[in-house]
Amino acid sequence: MNAITKTVLLCMTFSVFFALFQLLLKGENFRKDRKNVLVKEQANTFQATLREEKESIPHFITRFKERSFELWQNSDKLKMEIKF
Repeated sequence: MNAITKTVLLCMTFSVFFALFQLLLKGENFRKDRKNVLVKEQANTFQATLREEKESIPHFITRFKERSFELWQNSDKLKMEIKF
């Protein structure tokens, strides 16, 4: 192979390497940003369901079931966001 061919191949190799490196950096930044957003959302959305002293047990159970179902519905969204 002559010098021009080697130079072209070297330039192509470096350009592919730098393109892959940029994609890697963008992926890490995207993952960090999504992780920060998820942590903020999880901190804001999770609240413990506690029974008040004067609240009847059947009313508490109804409220607990509703809250649990909402959390279960939202868990699919969180799983999908965590995968990215």
